[in-house]
Amino acid sequence: MAISFQLLFIIISSVIFIYLRANSFKYYALYNIFLIIYVLSRSDGIYDSFEGFMMRFLGHANAIVFTQIVNFLIQIVFYTFYTIFALYFLDLDRRTKKFFGRVMLFLKFIFALFLVFAFLSYTLKNSDLFVSLYLYIFVPLMLLVFVLSVLKTITHSGKHKYFFLTGVFAFVGCALVALVGSFVPSLHMKNPIMFFFIGNIIETIFFSLGLAYKIKLINDEKNRIEHQVIKHKHRQQIGKLHGLLEGEEKERKRIAEELHDGIAGDLSAIKFNLAYLNLKNRNPENVGILKELTEIIDKSSLQIREISHNLSPSSITNFGLIAALENMCLKVENLYGIKIKFEFSGDKIELSKTAETHIYRIVQELINNVVNHAEATEAEVTIAHQSPCISIMIKDNGKGFELGKSYHGIGLSNVDSRIRYLNAEFKKSSSEKGCQFHININTHRIPQT
Repeated sequence: MAISFQLLFIIISSVIFIYLRANSFKYYALYNIFLIIYVLSRSDGIYDSFEGFMMRFLGHANAIVFTQIVNFLIQIVFYTFYTIFALYFLDLDRRTKKFFGRVMLFLKFIFALFLVFAFLSYTLKNSDLFVSLYLYIFVPLMLLVFVLSVLKTITHSGKHKYFFLTGVFAFVGCALVALVGSFVPSLHMKNPIMFFFIGNIIETIFFSLGLAYKIKLINDEKNRIEHQVIKHKHRQQIGKLHGLLEGEEKERKRIAEELHDGIAGDLSAIKFNLAYLNLKNRNPENVGILKELTEIIDKSSLQIREISHNLSPSSITNFGLIAALENMCLKVENLYGIKIKFEFSGDKIELSKTAETHIYRIVQELINNVVNHAEATEAEVTIAHQSPCISIMIKDNGKGFELGKSYHGIGLSNVDSRIRYLNAEFKKSSSEKGCQFHININTHRIPQT
């Protein structure tokens, strides 16, 4: 049963190591390989066969000493690999680097020291010396490392430590019972090695539970990092959108000021000069022409003021978003003869001026589409605010549009950009009776700028 468990976990550990490249599973596979060798050596038949094989090369006496030394050296190897595995599995290599480094150095020193002891014991033809060194030096030192590692684990390792420590305590306890039972005849333990096997099986069961929990922690950490990366990329995209849209607003404001202060001023000067010419030269033939020119200038001035206002709507700052939108609908109705019904219901909307400007621009662009493309005679703008949700619906009785067709106009591109910036939802529908646009905004999801 013990060998079956170890073979299973050699396969599992190897696969997980290949997938995750985590050192803990590499050392756990190595530990299990040497543990299987040790378990097989506990079989009298296998032990005697190996000893007989070595007699062909070393002779009878040397083969007996060599086999006994190798048997305990294998235990040193798998206990060392198990300790290294435990340090990695409990994340002490990342959370207590100084302690981890010292323990690794100490384990290398102990292993090298016992290789020297093994050579000396074989040279002296005294396997009992090596066994004594194992019992009175290696075992106490490994117990010291075990205790110190447990103390570090309690304060530094993750929650998977509870499963692992339960299995480790069972394994160490049973291994000590097996060790004492093997070297203290007065206890009259018939088969002390069974305690070692029982401890190993318990440790393997609890390790599997700890492994499952650690994989969950690894996946949670991986998901957390991926979420942070996505969130960071989203912030970058929002930042870029904000920069582009803010630059667009500044350019709109600049053009509006140039229209208002430049062209509008020039038109006023032209109108003044025409009036002066009319006074100086009262030619009846020119009265009609001057009057027509004055009317054209007045109309152009009005249009420039409207364009300037649309480019940089000061009414948002002065009167708020809803009043600005209602005023825009009235002006469009007066200029283009399209009857626009405006309705607002719900809580008062209080957002940053940046967010309100984006909402204003979205509605403005969709109304412009109604005016320029829908061939509509009536339109409706409905806004409802039930915190934190703002619902905006714009519909008309025009000719509609083809839903499957993509439209790449600058206006709709700007709408999409502003929708993305606001983290809003944008839905379009069309029929023979006209088209509808629905915008749903969650104010909690609007970036704070």
